[in-house]
Amino acid sequence: MKNESNNPKGKREKNLDKKVLMVSEQIFPYVKNRILVLEKKGVLPLNMYKPGEIIDEVVLELFERGVEDNIEVQALKLLMFSVANEKLCALFEKEKWHKRSISTKLILEEELKQMEEYFTVDGDSDFVMIEELDDISYHQQEVQSRFLESDEIQQDVISLLELKDKNFLKSQENRQRIKSIYEYLPIQTSNVVDLYVLGKLNLKDIAGVLDTDISEVKKIIQFVKENVKKHIE
Repeated sequence: MKNESNNPKGKREKNLDKKVLMVSEQIFPYVKNRILVLEKKGVLPLNMYKPGEIIDEVVLELFERGVEDNIEVQALKLLMFSVANEKLCALFEKEKWHKRSISTKLILEEELKQMEEYFTVDGDSDFVMIEELDDISYHQQEVQSRFLESDEIQQDVISLLELKDKNFLKSQENRQRIKSIYEYLPIQTSNVVDLYVLGKLNLKDIAGVLDTDISEVKKIIQFVKENVKKHIE
C-alpha cells in the first residue's frame, strides 16, 4: 500500500475534502435561514428538515457529479450554493408547488409583482407598506428570524441598504423593525437578500446561483433597498 504522502491523487482528494468542508461551513448560515423562512411561511413543517442534512445532500451530489479535485475554492463555493438552492427549491416544490415545476426566473418575476402589492403610494408620493409596520409590538410575537443574529450580519445588512447610520441596528427596536420588513418579503426575494448577506455573494454570483439574469437580481435588490429605507429613515 502506497504512503499517502507519495500518492498525488490521495493528496488532491484530501485537499478537495478540506475545501468542501470549508465551503460547507460558509453555506450553513444560508441554508439554516432558508429553512427557517420556509417554516415561517408555512411551506415546510416545523423541525422536519435540518440544515446539516441538506448540506450532506449537497456534498453527496457534488461527488456524484465528479467535481474536479483541483477546483478553485470560489468555483466550488458557487457550485455548492447552486446545488443547495436546487435542494431548497425542490423542498419548496415538494411541499408547496408539487403539481408543477417553475423556473427561478419566473418565480422572481412573479414575486417582484407581489412585492409591488405590498407597497402603495401615499399623498407625498412616498412608498408605504400596506401592512402596519409601525406597530412593532404586534410583530414582536410573530417574528423570530435569525436574520440579524450576529454583529457581522447586521453590518452586512447596513451595507446592503446603504444606511448612513452605521449604528442603526444597535437598537433592539430598529432590529425588530428590519426583521418585520424582512418577514414580509416573498420567498425568492428574501432568498436574493440571504445570498447577498449570508452567502457573501455579489450580484453576478447570485444570478449564476439562481440561474437568472443579473438584471432581475439588481431589480430585486434595488427595490428592497429603496423601499426599506423609506420606512426607517
